[in-house]
Amino acid sequence: MLALQQDHSGIWDFSKLAYNSIMELKLYHYVHCPFCIRVRMALGYLQLPYKSIVLPYNDEETPLKLTGTKMLPIIEINGKAMNESLDIVAKLDSTNSLQVHKLEQDAHFADFNQLLNKLGNNVHNLAMPYWIFTPEFDEASRAYFQKKKEAKRGPFKELVKQQDLFSKNVLTDLTTLTSELRPFYRSANFTIYDILLASHVWGLYVVPEFQFPEAIHEYLQRVKDICHFNYHQDFWTS
Repeated sequence: MLALQQDHSGIWDFSKLAYNSIMELKLYHYVHCPFCIRVRMALGYLQLPYKSIVLPYNDEETPLKLTGTKMLPIIEINGKAMNESLDIVAKLDSTNSLQVHKLEQDAHFADFNQLLNKLGNNVHNLAMPYWIFTPEFDEASRAYFQKKKEAKRGPFKELVKQQDLFSKNVLTDLTTLTSELRPFYRSANFTIYDILLASHVWGLYVVPEFQFPEAIHEYLQRVKDICHFNYHQDFWTS
C-alpha cells in the first residue's frame, strides 16, 4: 500500500492513489484520545482523504455547535456532523471491509469491550499526566483537562506515584493478549478489532518509563503501517 502524506493544511494527499472519495471530510479530534485515534486509523486504512482539525481540549463551543455535546471525535461529511467513533467508522466504510456492524453480533465482543475498559483505565492513569505536556495542550487547555480528569481520578501527582502499579496491571493484560495475536487479533487478517485494540493503548508510547512487550510493540507497528498512522502528524505539518 502506498504511504500517504499530508500537505501543510492538514489534508491527506491521495494524488498517487487510484481511488478518490467524493466525500468532503473534516475530522475534529484530540490527538491523545483513543476514540479519536480509532477514527484516524480507520480513515488511513480506508484510504480516505480528510482535513484534520485538532481542537483545544477547553474548546466547548465548537463541538456543542456541531453536535450539541462536548464529545470528540466529530466528523463532518459533506457538511453534516456526527460523533460516536464506531458509528463514524461504519458510516465511512462504504465497502463494509471492516464489518463494524458485526461487532454487536459477535459473542466475543462484550468480553473484548470489558478488556478495553480495563486496559483503558490503567492506560489513562499512566498517560494523562504526560499527555498534558505534549504539543496538543497550551496552558489554558492543560489546566482545563487536569481539573476535569483529577475530579474523577485524583491528583495527577498521586497517579504518577502509582506508576509501577498501573504499569504492572497493563503489562499483565498485554502479556495475556500476546497469545491472541495470529499475527493480528484472533485472526490471520487485519480486522476492526485491531483498530480498537491499537487505538486504546497507543497513547502509552508517550510515557517514557513504560515499555511495551516486544510482541505487542511489533503488533502495534504492523497496525500503524496498515493504517498509515502517525500519532503526532498534525504537529509536523502545521
